[in-house]
Amino acid sequence: MAELRRLLIEPIRLNTKKGLNRVLTLKREEIHYLNRVLRLRNGDAIEVVDGIGHLWEASLTGVDSIQLVSSFDCPLKEQQLPKPLIGLAVVLPKRGFDDLIRMSCEIGVDIIQPLSSERGVVRSGGEGRTSRWDGIIREAVEQSERLWKPELRSLIDVKDWFGQRPTKVVYAIASTRLLRPNDLQSWLNELTQDIDQVWVAIGPEGGWTPKEQSLAKEAGCIEVQLGELIMRTSTAAVSIAQLLVSWRRNNFLCSQ
Repeated sequence: MAELRRLLIEPIRLNTKKGLNRVLTLKREEIHYLNRVLRLRNGDAIEVVDGIGHLWEASLTGVDSIQLVSSFDCPLKEQQLPKPLIGLAVVLPKRGFDDLIRMSCEIGVDIIQPLSSERGVVRSGGEGRTSRWDGIIREAVEQSERLWKPELRSLIDVKDWFGQRPTKVVYAIASTRLLRPNDLQSWLNELTQDIDQVWVAIGPEGGWTPKEQSLAKEAGCIEVQLGELIMRTSTAAVSIAQLLVSWRRNNFLCSQ
């Protein structure tokens, strides 16, 4: 059986077809993707995901529309949101954040929080940049065959982020050259099963300032490190993402 390519469509657009003929008019970029990139033809099958755990099979009907094969209320696949959620908070680097977002999504991170900091080189986001990041996530969701689209949060200063303390959420910050280092993998293995989210924050190339480290400790963040080698922000983020997802798969998902 030939592999079906996927298309991510917002839940609100799919919901408008509930109980109707299940035909959905495509946006310009979706038309280009299906017709010019994938070179699909009328009647060809694709898979449609809504980014919140549901998948339907659909077929191309003409140039600018698709039709769901099954009803909106009966998706072909359903998947619960994995727990605990994995969050990655990253001080924006000068280069490489686009690739970081793409790889984090493909690995399985659930929430991505861009940060600014005292030693960070990027101080602001911008609507154009946020729109580009969302496009990268959409493509990564389709390529990696995820059913859940990661949440991309708005840029926030790390000092304000330290002040957010939801219940059943644990935080760590990645640091280097610690006198008494906490190994990330060992810290993860010590966590209990009753947590809802696990976060690791990755600082800028110049590292955290003493003030930021002090604020992190006051907020209950644990300082962890991956090893003795110094990594770029993007390298550290991707390495940490893989460790977090592997830890969840081995300790939570396999036992469900």
